[in-house]
Amino acid sequence: MNKPKAKAPRRGRAPRKLLCLETYWSDHGARAFSSESVQPFFQGLAAQLDPPLRIAHRFVESPAQFLAYTRRGGGLLWSDPEIFDAPVYYLSFHGSPGTVRTALARLGPARLCKAFEGWGRAYDNLVYFAACSVLAGAGGRRFAERFLERSGCRAVVGYTADVDWMESMLTDLLFLRRFYGDADPWRNLRAIHESVLTDFAPAHRLGFTVHTRD
Repeated sequence: MNKPKAKAPRRGRAPRKLLCLETYWSDHGARAFSSESVQPFFQGLAAQLDPPLRIAHRFVESPAQFLAYTRRGGGLLWSDPEIFDAPVYYLSFHGSPGTVRTALARLGPARLCKAFEGWGRAYDNLVYFAACSVLAGAGGRRFAERFLERSGCRAVVGYTADVDWMESMLTDLLFLRRFYGDADPWRNLRAIHESVLTDFAPAHRLGFTVHTRD
């Protein structure tokens, strides 16, 4: 059976919207008074763009809660017309090849593919796995290929190594600043990725990677 061809990307700037689902990092380390989050970094990024980046952020801990947001047709992200055309879905969790983990649960390849089934067939978007080693090795590559086929998304972005929290955050911010600031980001996605590797040396060590459908 022939695979369906990827649709042509939309030309022009991407909508200034980002959806972030994040684990409670401190719960994993049993530190109730700690409150690490990527949210303040995104608020700083938002102020660098004109018009500003709009950020929807939720903490997620269980597979059921995750699917309540992403489920095609009935999930909040499909029901809310303001968030529906967000080009970037940023998943900030613990990770391993093909898998993300909250402080309480694990979402493996099958659940992640199901969660984003058909997402990219509605409009251009990418899923950003801001987690350790999700794209590592043969398992990570197979997951990326399967995820792109099942989801129809334009790309997956992530890492092939265990990452330092701050270095990966700076890598993410640099990529996202250039993505949202680019006049035609879908056409220039690989060039944006390469520019981050060129300008920020730690991105190489972290295995900063993009897989695309085209």
